[in-house]
Amino acid sequence: MNKHTQKFGTMRYEIDGIEKNFVGDLYHTLMRSSWARVLSATFFLYVATSFIFAVLLAIGEGNVVGAKGPLDLFWFSVQSLSTIGYGSMHPNTPWAHVLVLIESFLGMVETAIIMAVLFAKFSLPKARVAFAQHAILLESQGEQYLQIRLANARGYPIVNAKITLSALITRHDMYGIPMRRMIELPLLQTDIPLFGLSFTATHCLSSGIFANMSLEEMHKDLFLLVISFQGVDEILEQEVRDQHFYRPEYILEHVRYKDMVTLYDWGATMNLNDLDSIIAEDKEEAVDSIILQMEPKR
Repeated sequence: MNKHTQKFGTMRYEIDGIEKNFVGDLYHTLMRSSWARVLSATFFLYVATSFIFAVLLAIGEGNVVGAKGPLDLFWFSVQSLSTIGYGSMHPNTPWAHVLVLIESFLGMVETAIIMAVLFAKFSLPKARVAFAQHAILLESQGEQYLQIRLANARGYPIVNAKITLSALITRHDMYGIPMRRMIELPLLQTDIPLFGLSFTATHCLSSGIFANMSLEEMHKDLFLLVISFQGVDEILEQEVRDQHFYRPEYILEHVRYKDMVTLYDWGATMNLNDLDSIIAEDKEEAVDSIILQMEPKR
């Protein structure tokens, strides 16, 4: 039994007593690992396998014709594992022939598995949605709103997108025992037919579990905000997903996001450098214009 640790943005959770299954979880582990770790592990496996068979080939005399020392046996093992076979060295004894048979078979199996993992990892579709560093609380025409801005960081449209916002809250039962519950926060708009630039997910705080609460009051109950995005990549024609997490300390009050999209007669431009930019709130500004996050047409 081991301890498993999983990070979600600024939060993590730990599971004690989890049973590790190296073979059963290997594919999942490789898919979640970085490219550097996967390629490093692949190279290490290749070299280690070649070294082990080189040691086995060193048992006895004259196993490999043309090999003049341990280093030559290692290079011959590399050639056998990758099924290259330059011809300058070749097996000479039954023991060497058996080892070459096993090593060449392992080489084909390793190559097939590694290529499958690399292709799956390379072809895995990514949404590349950029989320603002902070969520915000603002007042607009007498109403309180919670907002999170996101932008298309790839540039190619995502169609039929859907956004959900949830809150992980801490409540106490009648005996004072703390419990955590995941509550969905309704958004003013959840469906985006064409996500090409930016969008601001907006939840009205006038009703619901955080009705008319200040940020300080929300801190008592709110443990985590979870915003989820899913849609269909127009180029790949595959579903893509992304998530982002906000602890209460990453929520700002009495500000709004600075406009990052500018309209023109020919279309619009977006400056991703302004994704995290905020300015003072305007209590008289309509929430519709806040959601659109667009400057007037020039």
